[in-house]
Amino acid sequence: MKRFEALFSPFRIGNVELKNRIVMPSMATHFADLDGSVNDRHIAYYVERARGEVGYITFEHTGILRQGRAFPNMALIDSDQHIPPFKKLVEAIHQKGGRIVIQINHAGRQTSSSFTGSPIVAPSAIPCPVRKEMPQALSIEEIQKIIEAFREAAQRVQSTGADGVEIHMAHGYLINQFLSPFSNQRTDEYGGNAERRMRMAMEVLRTVRNQVGPDFTVLCRLSADEYVEGGLKLEDTKEIAKALERSGADALHISACVAASGYLNHPPYYAEEGVFVHLAQGIKSVVSIPVIAVGRIRTPELANQILKENKADLISMGRALIADPHLPMKALQGKTDEIIPCISCNRCIQSIRKGALQCAVNPETGREGIFKLKKTDHPKEVWIIGGGPAGMKAAQIASFRGHQVALYEEQERLGGRFLLAAIPPKKQVLKEFIDYLIRQLENLPVKTVLGKPFDTALLEKERPDVVILATGAKPFFPPIDGIGDTQAISVEEVLSDPIHLGNKILIVGGGGIGAEVADYLSENGKEVTLIEMREGIALDLVGHLQHFLNTRLKAKGVQILTSTKAIRFEKKALWTEDTQGIKKLEGFDNIVMALGSTPNNKLVDSIKDKVSEFHVIGDASKPREVMEALLEGEETALKI
Repeated sequence: MKRFEALFSPFRIGNVELKNRIVMPSMATHFADLDGSVNDRHIAYYVERARGEVGYITFEHTGILRQGRAFPNMALIDSDQHIPPFKKLVEAIHQKGGRIVIQINHAGRQTSSSFTGSPIVAPSAIPCPVRKEMPQALSIEEIQKIIEAFREAAQRVQSTGADGVEIHMAHGYLINQFLSPFSNQRTDEYGGNAERRMRMAMEVLRTVRNQVGPDFTVLCRLSADEYVEGGLKLEDTKEIAKALERSGADALHISACVAASGYLNHPPYYAEEGVFVHLAQGIKSVVSIPVIAVGRIRTPELANQILKENKADLISMGRALIADPHLPMKALQGKTDEIIPCISCNRCIQSIRKGALQCAVNPETGREGIFKLKKTDHPKEVWIIGGGPAGMKAAQIASFRGHQVALYEEQERLGGRFLLAAIPPKKQVLKEFIDYLIRQLENLPVKTVLGKPFDTALLEKERPDVVILATGAKPFFPPIDGIGDTQAISVEEVLSDPIHLGNKILIVGGGGIGAEVADYLSENGKEVTLIEMREGIALDLVGHLQHFLNTRLKAKGVQILTSTKAIRFEKKALWTEDTQGIKKLEGFDNIVMALGSTPNNKLVDSIKDKVSEFHVIGDASKPREVMEALLEGEETALKI
C-alpha cells in the first residue's frame, strides 16, 4: 500500500466516493446487440474489472440517438427500452462493490450513414478527413433537438442507478466538432469565435445538470490538444475547461486527438509512456475540480508518480485494464510481478474494427463468460513441445487446472520467436510479456526442459496422455527465380546475429515484420532499401503502427519502393517490376527475406499416432500473431 500510497488513497468526484484513483475510461467493445442493447457479454467483461478493484468504470461511449451511432454495434440509450439492460449491468457492478459512470455521445461527422441509417450531421458541411463522407450542417432547430437528446439520455443514465454520467466532448465527435475551428466554421451563435464555438457544449452540460440535479455526478471528456493543424491546442482547452467548471462539471477527463490524428489517439509503443499527462497538468492548473490523466499509462508505478507530482487527481488506465482486469488489486497486494503487462500493440483497437474486442496478451478479455478456469476432475499427463507464447500459455492453464505438465523447448530459454519481435526499436516492451509468462510458469509445478530438441523416442517410454505441439513457424522463402544463389538471409538471422551484416541491405517484403527490421537496421547505421508489392508498407499492422513506422523510416532515409514485385534474384541483386517497368536493384551486401513464415510442424507425423490426444496450436498450425497463439494455447488447455 505504501508503495502506491497516492494511487490507493480514497477520493471523491461529486458525490461518488472512490476507493482509489484508478479509472477505467470509456473504451468501445462492439459487444452490443444490433439494436444497441447491453447484454451478458458486457456484464461479464465489466464485472471482471469491478472484481479487480478499479476505482470506477466508465461504460463505453453510448449513443444518444441512432443518428449519432459511431458503429453498428455501439450501445444506445436513445429510448427507455435500453434502461432495463443497463440496470442489470449497473446492479452487477454494484454487487461487486464497484462504481460505474455511463458515457453518452453523438458521433457527428465521424461515422457513416451506412451505420446510422440517415444522413450524417456536423456543425459545418466539412467532411471528416478520415471518414470523408460529407455531413449535413445542423440547423439551430436540429441542434436544440440534439441537446434535448443529451438531456433525455442523461435522465435514462440516472434512472439505471449508475453513479454518474460522462459527456463525450473529445476525440472528434459531435460536441468536440462544435468546440474546434478544425471542424466548426459556422458564423451564427454556434460558431465564429471561441466563445460561440463553446455554446453547444455548455448548453448540453447545463441541460444535463438541470435534469439530473446537483447531487448526480457529471463529468466531461475533452481532447485538450487535437494534434491537427487548425485544431484546438492546450491554451484553447484551458478556456473551455474553465467554462465547463462554471457550468457545473464535477470533473474533467483529459484526453487528446481526433480521427485525423488517430495515429496518436491510442498511443502505441512508439509513443512515450504518459504522453498526454502534460495536458492534464495544464488543465489542472486552471480549474479546481478533479482532473483525470490518460495516455499510455501502463503501470501502477507511473500512475502513482503522476499523482505524487500533482499533475492530475486520477489516472485512466485503459488498455492496461483490458490486458489485466485485476491490475489494481494486484498492485494493492504488492503482486506487481503478476500483472499481465499491456504491450501497447493496439491489437485491441484492430479487433474492434474487425469485430469485437480482444486483447493480444489476455485471451480471456471479451470471453469472461466463456473461459472458466476450473480445476479438472481428471488430471492428465500433458507434454507441450515448444516454449513460445502458445506453448507457455497452454502450460500455464493446463497446470493451473491440475494437469501434470512438462514443457520442452529446444532453445536455451523460453519465448520463441516472440523474443526476436522485441528487438526492433521501441518494441522492448514485448519482452515484459515473455518475462511475465516465465514467472507464471516458475510459480507452477511445470517441468521445463530447455536446450535440446525433443526426442520422439520419449513417447514410447513414458506415454503421456496428451501432447500439444507448439513449435512455431520458420521463415518462408518463395520459389522466385535465382533465390537459391543469393545467400539471402531470414529476418530471424538478422535479429539473432546482426554483427556479420554488411552496410548496404535490401529487404524483400514490406509488411510489418519487414518494416520493423528496416527500422532496426537503419537505427544501427545500415543503408536500407525496402521493397513491397502492395501500395504501402506495414499494411498488416494497425494504422497507429503504420504511421510511426512510415515516419521513422522516412526520417532515417530508408528507400521505400512500394508496388514493386521481386521477379528474379542474382547474387547481390534483384530484378523488380513496378508501374514504370522492369529494373535491377544491385550493389547490396546482404539480401533479407521478409515474406512471411510457414508452420514448423515436422514432428506431426512422428507424434500423432503415438498418443491418444494430440493438438497442434499457434504458428505450428498456421502462422499468425501472438493474440491467436495465446488464444489457441488457452482454448486447448481448457479442453483437455
